[in-house]
Amino acid sequence: MIATRWSHRLLGLVSTMILARLLMPEDFGLVATVAAVVSIIDGFFDFGFDLALIHNQRAGRPEFDAAWTLRLIKSLIFGGLLMVASPWMADYANAPEVIGISLIMGASLAIKGLENIGTVTFHRELEFDRLFRFRMYPRLMGVATTIALAVTLRSYWAIVLGAFARYTYEVAFSYGMSPYRPRFRLQGIGQLWQFSRWILVTNIARQLFNAADRFVLTGLISKRELGFYSVGVDVAGTVTVDLMSPAGSALTPGFAKLQNEPDRLRNAFVISTSIFVALITPASVGLWCVAPELTAVILGAQWTEAAPLIGLFAFFWLFFAIAENLGRFMTMTGLQASAARIGLVRTLVFLALLYPAFQFGGLSALILMKTALSAVEAAVLTGVCTRHLRLPAHHIFAFLWRPALAAGAMAALLTHIPFPADLPTLGALALKAVIGALIYAGSSMLLWQLGGKPSGLESTVLGIIRKRCGAAGAA
Repeated sequence: MIATRWSHRLLGLVSTMILARLLMPEDFGLVATVAAVVSIIDGFFDFGFDLALIHNQRAGRPEFDAAWTLRLIKSLIFGGLLMVASPWMADYANAPEVIGISLIMGASLAIKGLENIGTVTFHRELEFDRLFRFRMYPRLMGVATTIALAVTLRSYWAIVLGAFARYTYEVAFSYGMSPYRPRFRLQGIGQLWQFSRWILVTNIARQLFNAADRFVLTGLISKRELGFYSVGVDVAGTVTVDLMSPAGSALTPGFAKLQNEPDRLRNAFVISTSIFVALITPASVGLWCVAPELTAVILGAQWTEAAPLIGLFAFFWLFFAIAENLGRFMTMTGLQASAARIGLVRTLVFLALLYPAFQFGGLSALILMKTALSAVEAAVLTGVCTRHLRLPAHHIFAFLWRPALAAGAMAALLTHIPFPADLPTLGALALKAVIGALIYAGSSMLLWQLGGKPSGLESTVLGIIRKRCGAAGAA
C-alpha cells in the first residue's frame, strides 16, 4: 500500500513540477475553483460503500451489485449537478472559463461511476499487489497524457482534459483486471445504508473542511493567490500525509477482521498508531524546515510566495492525518457514529470561523485555524478510541512523546545549523533532508532506549533488521 501511494504521488509530484513550469499560477487557480466545488459535492454523495463491503466479510454479488448501482447513480447525479451549477460558479469566481471546465469535469465524474466494483476485493482480501497495478498503470498513463497536453496547449485545459483521460483509463483497467461484471440491482440497498449513513456524514464533514476554504477564497483573493494556496496545500499533502497514510489504509481490513478479538485489536491499535505517528511527525516537521528549498526545486522561482503556505500546511496535515487514521479504526470497529459526530462539529466550527480568521490574519491565520481544529479533533478521537479499548492514558502518551521530542530536536538543529550560502538549492534540500533524517533517527533511538525499549517503530525496524541478518547468516 505504501508503494502504491508513493508511486502514485510521486507521479503526481513529477506532473506538478512539469506543469508548474509550463503553466501559470492563474491556470491552477481556475481549476482549483471547480475542484473545490467537486470536493464539496463529492462529500454529499460519498456513501462509503467500498468500506461497507470491506467491513462485511460475507458480502457477495447482491451487495456488490447494489453498491455498484448506487455508485453509478451517484456519479451521474454528481456530474449533472456540476454542469448545472457551472454558470453560478463562473459568476462567483468572475471567470467565464469556469463553465467549460465544469462541463468537462462533470462528464469525467459521470464516466468514473462506471468503474468495476469488483476491484474492492483487492483491498478486502489484502491483494495489495493487484491493487498496486490497478492504481499505478492508469495514473502513469494519465500523467503522460496531461504533460503531453500541457506541452501542446500551454493552458489550464491540459489539467482538465488530463483528468478526463485518467478517469477513462481507470474504468478500462478496472474491467481488464477484475473478472467481476456488475449488474444493475437495487435490492440490498437498505443493508448498505445501515452501515454507510454515518460514513456519509463523515465524508460530508471532511470534504467541507478540506475544500470550503478554497471555494470561499475564490471570491476574496486573486486567481494567482488562489493558485499559490491550492498548490501549497496539495504539495504539502503529497510529501506528508500522502506518503504515510497508506499504512493506515492497509490496516483497515485487518481491523475489520479483529473487531471480535479485543486483545489482538488493542495490541494492533497501539503498535500501528505508534508507528504511524513516528512516521508522519518527522515528515511534517521536516517539510516545514525545508519548505523554501522544496518549493524552489519542485515548482520553480515563480512559486516563491507559496513556500510559507507549504510550511504551515505541513502542520495541518500532521494532525489531519492522525485524525484520519483514528477515524478509519473507528469505522471498522463500530464507532463510526462517534467519529461522524466529532467530524461534523469540527467542520461546523471551521465554517463559522473561516471568514473571521481570514479577515483577522489572511491566509496564514486561516491555515493555523484549520491546524488547531485538526489537533483538537485528533485528541478527542484518541480519547474515544482508548476508552473503547480500555487503554490507560499513559499508553497513549508513551508513543507520542518520543516522536514529538525527536522532531523538535531535528527542527531546532536544522534551523540553527549554518549552511553555506552559495550551496545550490537542490544541494541544500538534499543536505537538509539527510541531516534531518539522521538527527531524528538518532534522537528516536536514544529516547527509545531511555524509555525502556517499548513496542513501536524502533522495535519494529530493529526486528526486521535482525530477521534479515539472521536469514542471510543461515543462507
